[in-house]
Amino acid sequence: MKKVLLAVFLLVMVAVLGACGRGDDETVQSIRIGLTVDMSNPVDGLAASRAMAQALGDFLGMPVVMYEDINYLIGTEAMRGGHLDIMLVSAFNYIHTSAAVDVEMLVSLPIRPGTVNNSVFIVCATNEDIFAAEDMRGRTAAFVSPTSTSGFIFPVYYLVSTLGINPDLITNPGYFFDTVLFTQRHETNVDGVLLGDFDVAGIGGMFIENMVERGELESADAVRIIAATDPVPNPAYIIRSALDDDLIERIREFFLTFDDPAYFAENWGDSNIRFTAPDLAGFAYVRSVVTTLGLD
Repeated sequence: MKKVLLAVFLLVMVAVLGACGRGDDETVQSIRIGLTVDMSNPVDGLAASRAMAQALGDFLGMPVVMYEDINYLIGTEAMRGGHLDIMLVSAFNYIHTSAAVDVEMLVSLPIRPGTVNNSVFIVCATNEDIFAAEDMRGRTAAFVSPTSTSGFIFPVYYLVSTLGINPDLITNPGYFFDTVLFTQRHETNVDGVLLGDFDVAGIGGMFIENMVERGELESADAVRIIAATDPVPNPAYIIRSALDDDLIERIREFFLTFDDPAYFAENWGDSNIRFTAPDLAGFAYVRSVVTTLGLD
């Protein structure tokens, strides 16, 4: 698995390291933010994200430059070079980025009350062969991406801790799974299991409920959960620590007081949630996962 992550990371670095970053002591003329786009709702979601970025600019009284649907690996290198100031990251993304760039958490994005933010292994409900983790041996498996916390890192940690699987060999054909695929989307994994494109998939559990609510899945009973992980810390917005402390606090104040229901409805499926102060303690568990899997 380390080889997969390293290959992805090196490819991204080749694309971005040619640019020179501004120095940390240079006066900030604008704030650069990476906007996350919900690809299941790209038009309205992007419009709502743009409106949030515009509101941030109005709040600060300075220009805000938007980078749309930025890949987090590219975003990490952009932050390292001083080309990006704010980015939304998952738990694993935060740990990786904070090892490369001096950053701090601004706010966390809460999930809907009653929803468990964990990773699950799913099969089609009609599957009569796979009912437990051990039954996945020799099957075709799909994950989201090598850097996805809920779509790969946590599922692999589950297999390592329960079955003693070697994390460095997990993607090797024939080691545990017959074949391992990366689809880039949780929803694609659900569809692929239902269509029989692969036998089992690792996804973020909340995506099942999200797909049902959007009408993309007739019922949660269409799939069967055969294993579930511990909860995954919620995504968080991070900011480069090199920025002025007062500016960082003003930006944090904006996020904590941002009250546009459309943004949360269009991008996160619930108009009632709001940004909250980050729960730093929740990331201690993720660090232990990273250590166990040997992800430098």
